[in-house]
Amino acid sequence: MATSVTSAGLKAGADKVILSARPYLEFLADFSINFKPLTAARYDSIAVEVLNASEEAFGPGAGYTHGTNTIKPAAVSLTEHRKSTWNIGDRDALENELAPCWQQFGPKAGLAVATRAVTFAMSKLTYSAATSQITQATYTALADFTNIMAKVVDLGIDPGICVLLLNPTVFAALLSVLPAYVKGDDGDALRYARIGEFLGFKSVRLAPHASKASAAAANNGFGFVVPEGALAVADRIVQPVREGGNLVEFGTFTDDVTGFAFGTRVVIDADQGTCSWTTEALYGVALAKQTLPDNTSNNAPGYYQLITA
Repeated sequence: MATSVTSAGLKAGADKVILSARPYLEFLADFSINFKPLTAARYDSIAVEVLNASEEAFGPGAGYTHGTNTIKPAAVSLTEHRKSTWNIGDRDALENELAPCWQQFGPKAGLAVATRAVTFAMSKLTYSAATSQITQATYTALADFTNIMAKVVDLGIDPGICVLLLNPTVFAALLSVLPAYVKGDDGDALRYARIGEFLGFKSVRLAPHASKASAAAANNGFGFVVPEGALAVADRIVQPVREGGNLVEFGTFTDDVTGFAFGTRVVIDADQGTCSWTTEALYGVALAKQTLPDNTSNNAPGYYQLITA
């Protein structure tokens, strides 16, 4: 973990933030990301790269300097500045002996901030913004889920680069028909990637907000098929306005696996005799498929909603 946090207690808390947040950050990393440990301010616009690759025959006019691949931007506004703060006595907070206490605060703070990030990302997937709908009348047998994969293939999309997002009811139905060696047994954690591989997808994820938005009374949405790059996610670090004053320490720490960066601040209120420890994240999420200022498309993929009718 890359970190600029120095005191032992705060570093212990930062480590725990990352460990509890990582499963949710890996969820976001299934999509198009731009996680860089740079400073920014709320509402700054970040250009997330949209990459499109094609192949061509080598020959006259198409040598090594000629190419049809494109790199175009998707604009993401850093609208989400979310934090989780703990308040304790000021004297105790500055003693390294409090490290075990920070180790309890860190996981709770990381979980709170990271789950909010996933919820916000899911809110971008709506009935009206979907490229189209994929109809699957039932989801009671394994064949129902392999049918979803077949329908994705029929659309000309490789399911192996897609995340299958299912609401809790349908995800539970899937688990009930999967072999134990696929979903995990003997107390193992759910093997999202293995479930995805078994069904032909990049991964299969439980998405509590998968049917969040509906623009039609007949819509019975239960999830989404989201190709890599269909969501653009960016995060940055919030730099303090100035040093000194009540701000005792400011630090940053970055998840080595996903690159998602957090900030931490310690603020002392001498009048009240309290110390506030905060972990924060500044990020934004947008649909990657966008029209550029020159009225051309950036050619990012769309996504598909799953419906039962």
